[in-house]
Amino acid sequence: MSQLPAIEPVIARWLDEAAEVLRALDLTAVARAAAILSDVRARGGVIYTAGNGGSASTASHLAVDLQKAARSADGTPTRAVCLSDSVGLITAWANDEAFDRVFAEQLEVLARPGDAVVIVSVSGSSPNVIALLEAARTMGVVSVGLLGRTGGRARSLVDTAVVVPSDDYGWVESTHVVLHHVLAYVLRERAASPLSATRTVSVG
Repeated sequence: MSQLPAIEPVIARWLDEAAEVLRALDLTAVARAAAILSDVRARGGVIYTAGNGGSASTASHLAVDLQKAARSADGTPTRAVCLSDSVGLITAWANDEAFDRVFAEQLEVLARPGDAVVIVSVSGSSPNVIALLEAARTMGVVSVGLLGRTGGRARSLVDTAVVVPSDDYGWVESTHVVLHHVLAYVLRERAASPLSATRTVSVG
């Protein structure tokens, strides 16, 4: 226990850094992302999510929260699917095509114009994420990026980018978890409103 006084300042420094990263977020970008997803949800579209590594876990968690928690006043859930979840599909597409295509091929099978895809990526430049966004654009699927650093190649491909301006992947990933909960909470609140089924949201 004698080490506690020496450890506490280190912990406080890291927590202060985490808070600074959160405060640096562009709230308008977050609102735009929420509005896009809320609009897709109100029209009965499907929200697809995807990411690699730790970002795959965040993408999966976002899909879980959207599908289970973001329900309308009459109990209708948000339709959400994570493209990172199926090991069978990912390895099948990687084996038969290429790992770069593991998300894009799934989207091309499942999605329809008017659906949405949310990519979660620290670098914003993973080849399979880029291929997914290119497929989304071709198919008329709206896209949101939860990104880090400078946003990478994905920043210019998504319809709305929420960039965590940090080079520390740990704080970027942690902020993405906070953002996924914010998006789920906003969609839940809007879905619970009696007006949500009849209104759409302008994101221009």
